[in-house]
Amino acid sequence: MAVVYMHIRQRAENVRRNRVFRDRNNPLDYMDDDQIVRRYRLSRPLILELCRMFENDLARPTARSRAFPVSFQIMVALRFYATGSFQMVNADVHNISRPSVSKITSDVTSCLKRVCRNYIKMPTDQAGLHNIMRGFYEKTNFPNVVGAIDGTHIRIKSPAEDGHGYVNRKNYHSINVQAVCDSSMKFLNYVAKYLGATHDSFILTNSNIYELFDSREIGIGWLLGDSGYPLRPWLMTPMLNASTEAEERYNRGHMRARCIVERSFGLMKARFRCIDNSAGTLLYGATKSCDITVGVAVLHNMCINHGIPLPPDENHCDRGHIARQQYVCHLNDGATVRRRLINGRFSQ
Repeated sequence: MAVVYMHIRQRAENVRRNRVFRDRNNPLDYMDDDQIVRRYRLSRPLILELCRMFENDLARPTARSRAFPVSFQIMVALRFYATGSFQMVNADVHNISRPSVSKITSDVTSCLKRVCRNYIKMPTDQAGLHNIMRGFYEKTNFPNVVGAIDGTHIRIKSPAEDGHGYVNRKNYHSINVQAVCDSSMKFLNYVAKYLGATHDSFILTNSNIYELFDSREIGIGWLLGDSGYPLRPWLMTPMLNASTEAEERYNRGHMRARCIVERSFGLMKARFRCIDNSAGTLLYGATKSCDITVGVAVLHNMCINHGIPLPPDENHCDRGHIARQQYVCHLNDGATVRRRLINGRFSQ
């Protein structure tokens, strides 16, 4: 009898050890393609591409229960990026715990940050730069533009340390993000690590994009920036007091080409509301908020590359843009280059 009892007990333990837990509600299994784009911002094929890219990083075998599938983890993170909702809300939507949402979001964000250089990169070869110039010229009729540069502010909670340094000119805590984009609104360079009180010109002069142009590694074309940036031979800014028709035409053409970067920020924030003021504040520390900002920039570029449309009910104005102070500097070679451009291109 004792032997029979031990056998029955062993079988019961094996059943408990091998039992199958209920399946997670994976949206890929029951949503159609339009619903997936509307709720998660990426298409089904693009989500599956992310699954293949991050499978080794996110797959976690466990002896206690069945681990979250990689696709499910990516969908949970995408839902946060798309809505900026509280972790508890995201947990309820996907029927998991709040700590699980936090862990999943952190892990997926780390994966996206790791591959950012594959998706956000400024070409330095002649062919790549000429393609960008062609795109700007076809859309704006402004010659020799290899990028439009601007900054935007991402609202964050007050940091425990050095909180005053994150307060921007509109008196809320933020990180100041600098980006360069091409004519398709894809980011070519992205800097997300500076406090909200940092001036745009400081971010530029301490960034690798400045080194690329100043060292002439990128030796052709111009960046277009607003009056918050210094005038350089490779960085064209508006005429502050246009007095001739040629200067007015230059300013109109400059604004038409440069505003593409503002539209890029607006599109990214409309697609991924976690970094938009309409979703409130990123309730994370400054470092993690910067990582999230880089992660959604990678996703933004992936959407541009794959032609993923913005859901029709989204309005992509740039709510996070803050008008900046004009940058005043002494005359330099940039003024000569700009004058030559105005006289040669916009005088007729």
